[in-house]
Amino acid sequence: MERGKRREKIKYIAFGSLIALLIILATATVVEKLWGSEFVHAQIYKAGWFVALWFVLGVSVLFILCRAPCVMHPFTLLLHCSLVIILLGAFITYLTGDRGFVHIRQGEIANFYISEENAVKHSLPFNVKLLLFDIEYHPGTDEPADYISFLKIDEEVCRVSMNKIFKRQAYRLYQMDYDADEMGTTLLVSHDPYGIAVTYTGYVLLAISMLGLLFIRIDWRGMIYTFVPVAGLWYYISQLNPITPVLRSPLLAAHVSVIMISYLLLLIIAVLSIIGLFSKKLSKKFYLRNSKLLYPALFLLATGIFIGAVWANISWGRYWGWDAKETWALITLLVYAFPLHKGSLPFFRNQRKFHIYCVIAFFSILMTFFGVSYFLGGIHSYI
Repeated sequence: MERGKRREKIKYIAFGSLIALLIILATATVVEKLWGSEFVHAQIYKAGWFVALWFVLGVSVLFILCRAPCVMHPFTLLLHCSLVIILLGAFITYLTGDRGFVHIRQGEIANFYISEENAVKHSLPFNVKLLLFDIEYHPGTDEPADYISFLKIDEEVCRVSMNKIFKRQAYRLYQMDYDADEMGTTLLVSHDPYGIAVTYTGYVLLAISMLGLLFIRIDWRGMIYTFVPVAGLWYYISQLNPITPVLRSPLLAAHVSVIMISYLLLLIIAVLSIIGLFSKKLSKKFYLRNSKLLYPALFLLATGIFIGAVWANISWGRYWGWDAKETWALITLLVYAFPLHKGSLPFFRNQRKFHIYCVIAFFSILMTFFGVSYFLGGIHSYI
């Protein structure tokens, strides 16, 4: 009896911290618009209290998992464990990771970088020499297709360009900028010896658990109905030839296609919920249908977010930067995660309340897709 009460308290802490994070994240995007990225990162995203709140969420979820491993389905258990591992990886990066920049002129050698965090000079365990910087253009145009630095790392000759990094001894070099005379380059240096491996392990486990749960919830036919349109949209996008160098990545098609199909499914859920609110005859039918549709919709959204995170790590040296579009995608993911917890949240067992929630939740999609681009801006405002 006492254990049951304790478990309920921990659930309240977990969901309470999740709701608090949703409010803070939404507020932070507005604060960033008003006072700038530097302010919001210093006061919120990199603040100790914000990290502590995520820590409370992770620990409370871990406590629940340890108390009820026999009650949960194995894939459900694996999914929640993977999310805890992802949080752990982010925490390790927060503690041990570093980013900085090195500027090199052609023919010069550099063996240090300037930290982005505190402008302190840090030594590199190898020498970097710029042999040549070059810009590739789209055929017949003056639009850049890629920026390339040809480097000599100790005795190894290599090239670093957009979406193509150099890795050695837990250091990663990224192409970031170049001099106006095209005789110099600026490279981003990322040093994250432990966090990335832990985080990516969480991504792999998350993918396995989501595939397993999808097969259970919507069976193989439902999976075919889900992945066929994703594959079709992926093929269409992969045939496009983006102008911006950073978009010239095979991950673009995967990232955009799964998110767009996810949004489409969430739109269908919202429409069915509206119909269910006005039709007693269809209310239960659409309640059951939406309860199933939520799984592929939410899992595709999660897949799109984490593909974007991997892509960001390849392009910008970090898998999460709290850009407004990233933040609102995360908000949307968390908002739609609540209805999947009917066992812990009786609110969602009521058909009418479930339908009302799904209609209101769709506004997070509208904010993510349109609101960020038109009102908040950010590096994703071109999407």
